[in-house]
Amino acid sequence: MQGKSTDRLSHAHNSPLLRESWFRSELYGLERNAEDFPLLGQGELADRLASHSGLQRYALPTVNHLAENLTATQSVVVLTDASGIVLQTVGNLSAMEKAQRFALSPGTLWSESGRGTNAIGTALAIDDSCEIDGEQHFLTSNQNLYCAAVPLQTPDGQVAGVLDISGPAHFSHTHTLAWVKRAARQIEYLWVKQSLHPQQWLMSLHPDPQKLDSVEELLLVFSDNTLIAANRLALRRLGIDAGRLGQMTFGQLFPLLKQTASTVPVPVTCRDQTYFYRLRAPAQSLISVPPKPAVAWPFSLQQEGEKMVRLLNAGVSLCIQGETGSGKEFVSQTLHQHSRWREGKFIAINCAAIPESLIESELFGYQPGAFTGANKNGYIGKIREADGGILFLDEIGDMPLALQTRLLRVLQDKVVAPLGSSRSWPVNFAVICATHRNLSQLVANGEFREDLLYRLQEFTLTLPPLREWPMLPAFIDQQWLLLGGQARHITLSPSLLDTLAHFAWPGNIRQLRSLMKVLLALAEDGETLDVETLPMEYRQAIPEATDNLKQHDTALITSTLARFNGNISKAAQALGVARSTLYRRAARTRDGN
Repeated sequence: MQGKSTDRLSHAHNSPLLRESWFRSELYGLERNAEDFPLLGQGELADRLASHSGLQRYALPTVNHLAENLTATQSVVVLTDASGIVLQTVGNLSAMEKAQRFALSPGTLWSESGRGTNAIGTALAIDDSCEIDGEQHFLTSNQNLYCAAVPLQTPDGQVAGVLDISGPAHFSHTHTLAWVKRAARQIEYLWVKQSLHPQQWLMSLHPDPQKLDSVEELLLVFSDNTLIAANRLALRRLGIDAGRLGQMTFGQLFPLLKQTASTVPVPVTCRDQTYFYRLRAPAQSLISVPPKPAVAWPFSLQQEGEKMVRLLNAGVSLCIQGETGSGKEFVSQTLHQHSRWREGKFIAINCAAIPESLIESELFGYQPGAFTGANKNGYIGKIREADGGILFLDEIGDMPLALQTRLLRVLQDKVVAPLGSSRSWPVNFAVICATHRNLSQLVANGEFREDLLYRLQEFTLTLPPLREWPMLPAFIDQQWLLLGGQARHITLSPSLLDTLAHFAWPGNIRQLRSLMKVLLALAEDGETLDVETLPMEYRQAIPEATDNLKQHDTALITSTLARFNGNISKAAQALGVARSTLYRRAARTRDGN
C-alpha cells in the first residue's frame, strides 16, 4: 500500500516511474525534509577515484565537451560510480546556489536509498535513463534542481556508473535528456572500440550502411567465436541479455552467417531486422594496446607469485591476510591476470560494505518480483557473474552467519539458485577471500563456520604491511607512473622518494596512493617535488620516518651487500634505490648514524 507522501504527487507528475520510485523512497524510511547527508573523506574519495580510473578515462573527454555546451543553462555534468557516489562534477558550479554546489560535489551519495527519487539514483534503480524535475524529487531539499541521467555500461555488460546533467529547475531543459543520452552513447561506443585487443573480432552493424563507423552503430566483440563485449545499443537492439556475454557464440547469434572478415557492408537478418555489418578479423585490428608496466609485487613473483597462480589454476581456494589497505585486492587481480581464469571476470564483493539485508541478493541474484523494490528484470548475482573467472570476497570475516551456510553449499555443489527461483544454475569459478581479521578466532567465538573456513582457507598468504616491503622505492615509482605522474613529467626528488619509503604507512597502499593523488593535484606539469611539497601532517612525521630508516638500514644493507658479494650496483638494483643513495646509506651505517 502506497504511503501519504506518494499520494501528494501532483497529477502532472504522477507517472508510473515516479509512483514506484516514491514508493521505494518511503520503504527506505527517508524523511522528506532530511538535509544531513554523508560525504566521503579525502582518502576514501581518492580510493574510489583510483578504482574507477577506466570509467573516468573513457568518460571525461565527453564529459568535458558536454559541460562546455551547458554554460547558458547554469548546469553541470556529474559522473558517478555504480553506487551513486559522485566522482567528478564538471562545469560552472559557482553559478549554482551554495547548497546545490555542496550537494553535487565529489564524494556525495545520490543513490535512491540515500536521497530518494532523483535522476542518478532512479536511473540506477531502473537501469535506464530518466529525468527528475523540481518537485518530482522526493526530498524537499532537492526540489529546486532539474536532473537528467543515464546509466553507463562497461563493454562486458556491467553498470559502471551514471552520467548526469543537473541544473536549476527554473531553467528550460527541453533537450537536456537527449543531450545526456547522446553523450552516454558516445562514451560506451568509445569504451568498446578503445579497449579492443588485437586478437579480438569486431563486428559493426546498423540498418543504414551509411551510419556504420558512427556512434549509432551496434558493436559486438568476439574472442574466437564467443561474444565477450558489446555496447548497450547492441545488447538492446539485438535482444541480448548482458549475462550471456562470455557464453553466447557467433553461430548462436547468426546461425546462417560464416565468421569471415568483411570490409564492405554486407546484409544480415537478426530478430526480423535487416542490418548491414562489417567484421574485422584479429589480424586486421588497428587498435594497439600499450604494454602494461611491470608489476611490483610485495613478494617475489618468481617464487610466491608463481606458486599462488599454480594453486589458483588447480582450483585451490586462496585466503589473503593483511592489514587494511595492504594490497589484498591488488594482488588478487594480478593473480587473476596471470591465471587460467583470466578470460573470465574478476568479480569483487566487499562483505563489510554491503548492508546485511542486501548481501544475499547481491551474491546469489534474484528473479523479477522476488521482493518489493527489486529490479523489474531481476539480477544475475555476483556468483553467476564470476562463472569462468574469479570471485573475490573481501572482508570475508564480516559475512553474516546465515549466508555462510548458503555460500558453503554453492562452493561444494557448484550450483546457485537466485532468490525467488526454483531453478539452479551450474557455476565454475575460483575463489579468493581476503581479511584483516583472525578467522580462526572468529570460529572460536562462534562468529564464523569452521567448515566454511576450511573450504575458503585451503592456502593462506599473509601480505606484509607496506612499511616492511624491501623494494618499496621501486613500488612507489611504479604507482607514480600508473597515476600519471610520468605522463605529466612530474618527478619525485631522491630525498622525497627516500622519505616516502620510510614512513610507517598505517593505511598501507591505500594511504600511499591517496597522498600521491594529492601531490599530483597540486603539482604543475614538469615540476620536481621535494619534501617541502608534502602536506603538513607528513612533514611532521619525517623525524619518525628517519628513525625508521636508521633502525632498518643496518640489517637490510648488510644482508643485501652480502648477498651480492659487496657489488653496489646489484645491491642498489635489488633494493630499488640509486647507487648514490646506497653509498650514502652504507656510509651512515658504517658511521653508526
